[in-house]
Amino acid sequence: MDDNPLERIAGPVVRFAALLGGYAILGVAIFVSLEVVLRRTVGISLQGADEFGGYALAGAAAFGFAYTLLLRGHTRIELVLELLPRRIAGFFDVLAMVAIAAMAVFLAWRGWSVMMESVEFKSLSGTPSQTPLWKPQAVWVAGLCLFALYAVLAALHAFWLCVTGSEKLHHWYGAKSLEEEILEEKQSVASRGVGKETE
Repeated sequence: MDDNPLERIAGPVVRFAALLGGYAILGVAIFVSLEVVLRRTVGISLQGADEFGGYALAGAAAFGFAYTLLLRGHTRIELVLELLPRRIAGFFDVLAMVAIAAMAVFLAWRGWSVMMESVEFKSLSGTPSQTPLWKPQAVWVAGLCLFALYAVLAALHAFWLCVTGSEKLHHWYGAKSLEEEILEEKQSVASRGVGKETE
């Protein structure tokens, strides 16, 4: 089937944001490892590894939500859907996308409220670094807003496909079947060249 136009337009931004989140987690892992080594060997602590690790994890998770939606990776139970006629299953696909979009918008709204409270009250972290909380929260909220934007666009696109009776609705927004997951795994293995040495 043709590529999803929404994925083609928004995909690069979502993938780049997820990649940055991954590098942030990698950076934290290196920072924590260095902290452990220095403590064991010379008794020096870098301070803040746990604090900044938490910030990085929250930001990476928020940006990861949009990427997971892009990959249709959010958990959905397709056992019953596979038994339903395609038209009815399509309705539930749209309902799932609308529910995800509603939750994403709610999370972005509440995240924004929390950040603005931190700005208003000049909240600081309860650590020696005294980090202004709005700074790490701004990264977290940016990830939630990206998730909300992509989820709303995906829900609108899914609704349009349902109204027009497009067969692409399930392929682009339905739960992945076991066959699709196996095919993706085979393609992933093939792209890494695994198995070529044994041929």
